[in-house]
Parts: sequence; structure tokens; C-alpha cells
Amino acid sequence: MTKANHEAVMVDEVLENLVFKQNGKYVDCTFGAGGHSSEILKKLDKKGSLISIDKDNRAVINLSSEFKDDSRFRLINDTFSNLQNLFKDEEIDGILIDLGISSTQLDDPNRGFSFQSDGPLDMRIDTTRGRTAAEWINTATKKEIEDVLWLLGQEKASRRIASKICEIRERKAIESTKELTDLIVSCTSRKSKKHPATNSFRAIRMFINNEIEEIQRVLEAASYVLCCGGRLAIISFHSMEDRIVKRFFQSKDRIESTIKFQYLNHKFLKPSQEEIRFNPRSRSAILRVAEKVC
Repeated sequence: MTKANHEAVMVDEVLENLVFKQNGKYVDCTFGAGGHSSEILKKLDKKGSLISIDKDNRAVINLSSEFKDDSRFRLINDTFSNLQNLFKDEEIDGILIDLGISSTQLDDPNRGFSFQSDGPLDMRIDTTRGRTAAEWINTATKKEIEDVLWLLGQEKASRRIASKICEIRERKAIESTKELTDLIVSCTSRKSKKHPATNSFRAIRMFINNEIEEIQRVLEAASYVLCCGGRLAIISFHSMEDRIVKRFFQSKDRIESTIKFQYLNHKFLKPSQEEIRFNPRSRSAILRVAEKVC
């Protein structure tokens, strides 16, 4: 297996299916710590190019010399749903969208994404705008919280958790990841290896960052930006995201695009057992790659 940055998932499968022209023009919509981007650049020749996008402005600030010194590379600080506006007059050979949260964000307690460490309850990918998770949790109605936890997190204890949140915040605002985690644990029973706060934290993060709409919009935009025969590769990490991707490739649930896609050899790929041992976070990943039909 190619040894890439620790949070880059299914790197070999992405390279094999996405990069079909060494002199092509590619876009990595979710730069993160640069794991996929670094490996894509290694596959390109001097005429090839890669433009990466990241909503988190810290990705630009912390960009390593590996990328700064490579004339074939450019990083744009923007939301990936703005893809079509970024490439109005350009045709792209391949686009990668990794829908997982970056390990650099997940492992930073100050970002508030993880229930495994204590930190401020933020959860914004772009920390310069929008409501924090704490602001939403302490002002949303009980019904709004229930709906987010159930619809986005498929959390069976959504009503109990929402009730507990409303009860606790009457006495004191819920401001840290530990406070929220302890609250959720008190409302659930641990019957599996999965932590009881997993679904709720994912749901709140998805809601705060408007992730479902962002996915729908970037899929539409990618269909226009790709050249004929261009390839779209998407890595999702749970059933709701994967269902949106699958139905898009089936020409269902479109906003407006009628452009057709055709799977390459497989409808989807999963990480190898070797990769799962190397990176346990990859175990739920699903990669779908399809070609634009003209």
C-alpha cells in the first residue's frame, strides 16, 4: 500500500481509478492535511496540475513547502460547493471529494469535533463564520435538536438526549465537548464498541456545517466542471452520504443537472483489511468512481 498521510483513506484505489492522464488537470475538493493531494501530484508529469480546495483557512496558513514549492499545485480557501464558480472556463479531468472529517481537525480539541477529548463546543469547519455547536445547542428548540439527532445521526435516543439538553441548559449553558458527551452517555446504554456519542456528534457537525446541502451542490457542480470522460471519485463514511452519492450517479434526486455518469469497473470499493489495520478510521469508507458520459 502507498504510505500516505495518516488520514488519507483508500489512496491506492483513488489513484488507480481517478488519475488516468499524467498530464491532466485534477481537483481535490477536500485538501485536509494534503494526503490525497500529495499522492496525486506524484502521479502527474510536468504538464499535469492539481488544484485543491479547503474550507478551513488553517489549511492555507499551514501549507507545507512540499506544496508551496510545486508549480503544478494551487490551494484555494473556499467551500467546495462553489466549484462551478471557481472553474467557469476550465474543464477538469478528475475530481476527488473525500467527505470525511480531517484527522487534523478531529484530533484538535480546540475544534470541538471529538467526544474523546475536552474542548470548546465549536464544530465549525470554517471558524470565521456561522454559529458554533454551543450556540445552537443552547438556543435551539427541543424539537429542532430531536430532528437533527434523528435525521442526521439516526440516533435512537434522540428524544431523551434533546430533553436532557433542555433540562441542563436551564441551569447552565453547555459549552464543552465533555459536558455534551457526559450528557449523551447518561441518556444511552453502551451495547456495542461504538461510543454512545458518535451519532450525535456527527449529526450536530453535519448540521452546523450544512453538509448535506453542500454535498448535493458539489455533486451538481462537478458534473458541469468535468470534461467528457472525466472522472468523479467520492469517499463517504456513512449511509446517508453514500445514498446521496449513489442516487446522484443513478441520475436521481438531482437539483437540475441531467448529465449522465457511468461506473468504471465497480459500483463501489471498500478499504482493504490491511488498510483497516493500518488506519481503523477507514473501516466505514466507501469509494464510488464514475465517468461523465457525453
